[in-house]
Amino acid sequence: MFQMFRIPVLLTFVCGAFAAVGSDEAVDAIMKAYSDMNYPQARKLAAKLPEHPEARLVTALCDLYDRTSPQIERAQQELALLFREESLSVRLRSEAGLSLARTAQLMKERRDIYGNAADIYDHLALFREVEELVPDSAMARDAFLYRIREELEREESRDAAFDELERFIVEFKGDARLLTPLRQMAEYEYIRLRSDYANAVRHLEAACAEGFDNPSEARSASFRLAFLCDRKLKDRERGIRYYRKFISEYPFAALSIVAKRFLKELGEESVEVGDVEEQ
Repeated sequence: MFQMFRIPVLLTFVCGAFAAVGSDEAVDAIMKAYSDMNYPQARKLAAKLPEHPEARLVTALCDLYDRTSPQIERAQQELALLFREESLSVRLRSEAGLSLARTAQLMKERRDIYGNAADIYDHLALFREVEELVPDSAMARDAFLYRIREELEREESRDAAFDELERFIVEFKGDARLLTPLRQMAEYEYIRLRSDYANAVRHLEAACAEGFDNPSEARSASFRLAFLCDRKLKDRERGIRYYRKFISEYPFAALSIVAKRFLKELGEESVEVGDVEEQ
């Protein structure tokens, strides 16, 4: 139902949460069922541990994602309770808060389906609370991304949102690779909303340097960087350098043919595999 939500992040967190429980075989079984997206089985097993925090979290998530029998209102109420229980771990509370905020946000975006059912939750405030609860983490990054993307859509908050985006990236003290999705968003939004190719390239350049988990994203970003430097910034030197780098790293990619053609248009010969200077 909430296909835009980052379910893999949830799975990663739940794995970590359950790992802390140790030898609790019942909890391990709940975890496996949820990881396999066998929501009916996960619900059934979690019902045997009604007071267990992780079981409660998984039950709520199943209520959200099980399309055969969704219980959205009940799920959100339980997520809200978990988020406010200060005796629970910060990570579990943050996961509950992030899930609640994101689903409420999605429901408000589809009022034609959900009406005002999610209006009782201030999703932007919830995102901010998650950011503060687990700073410099993947969950804080996700909360910020979902929030700032909405802020960028509103003209009255757009300038402040761009400033906040830059500040978040500069002040982030976690793993730099966690910033790649934010840099990708920054690249896209600077072009879409401001036609600002210089700042778009700045963020794309940093994302390429920090690395991508998805090889196809890395390949696409590498070519896009060369293209933007060449065609939008009219920076011949950087365009040549990045085209050559792309051809060296992805010699058999379909876009290598295009990169070679663009190099020729720039008055440069093609490049052999591995024949590229390190930056």
